[in-house]
Amino acid sequence: MLFPKTQMYAVLYVALFLAFPTDAFEINLYGSLRLQAEYVEPDNKPDNFDNYAALRDAYSRVGFKVSHSFTTDWSALFQFEIPIDLVNKKIQHSWGQDEDIRIFKLEFSGPLGSLSLGRDWTPFYNQIAYPVDYFPSFYTGFTSFTSFRLDDSLNYTSPTFNGIKFSAFTSKDNGTRDGNREQYTVSYTNNMLTLAAGIDDLGGDDNITILGLAASLEKGPWYLAATYEQFDSDISGHGWAADGTDTFSTFAQYTFGDNKLMILLANVDNYGEFIFHAGWEVLYDDNIHLFFEYYQEQETAVISDAKQTTSSARNFDPADSGGRVLLVGIRYDF
Repeated sequence: MLFPKTQMYAVLYVALFLAFPTDAFEINLYGSLRLQAEYVEPDNKPDNFDNYAALRDAYSRVGFKVSHSFTTDWSALFQFEIPIDLVNKKIQHSWGQDEDIRIFKLEFSGPLGSLSLGRDWTPFYNQIAYPVDYFPSFYTGFTSFTSFRLDDSLNYTSPTFNGIKFSAFTSKDNGTRDGNREQYTVSYTNNMLTLAAGIDDLGGDDNITILGLAASLEKGPWYLAATYEQFDSDISGHGWAADGTDTFSTFAQYTFGDNKLMILLANVDNYGEFIFHAGWEVLYDDNIHLFFEYYQEQETAVISDAKQTTSSARNFDPADSGGRVLLVGIRYDF
């Protein structure tokens, strides 16, 4: 089912682009098909599921972009992208299997910055979580508390002034909480270093806020990054969004020729705890990447039954004792 108000957005987008001749548009079709073969060894075999070898989709997607330049400075972009779960043969996200649209947005860009409306990536993810989210497999991106993409959103990103850029974001997609979800980020970038800070305000009765910091450095063949997030809320004790719960990640990547070596060390309170992730990615040709990875988590967070997600795996218990994964995958981009 399409996300709320999609029909209203569709009418707005179509009306905008019908106002211009067809030859005024640039249309780009794209996709990324990603498949991995994995051997999974959970620690809690008697209570949940046993070792298995299987295929798993690694966030395949296809989409298109339609862009139009009003002037040399002002432009508009419409983007639509859907997830494809190759293993389960469905249009659904490999992890959140109730998600059937990844991106559906209209964006205007100009000298004053960019403004987007619809379903899009969140600025808190882009600035705080993404710096360590570089692995091509299914087991990536789980050391952050924030959401990757949200529906019914409005996002403004400023131009860059002396290396400084900021974003302001609001979304009606706020789970079961009353009020909008709001995010604010600021970043500074020079030739090698990027520093960022962000606030992800979920509000609600528990006044949930995620505070985040990120730093990354690119020098020669090296890319180094570290991120930190912490919940500030009225929830005491342990569990998701409890006050003071935090996550810390460090990531390193070394590139030589067509090869990338990657390693991540992280600690995520109440969701995986200590996490170790290492990988090797090879650019086989212009469109094909091969990847080989080892993933291990101290407590159960991402590891799940074959073809399932953690949220739908049989007998899943967040307090389970984790496990490890060895995988080989292929990614084809077009």
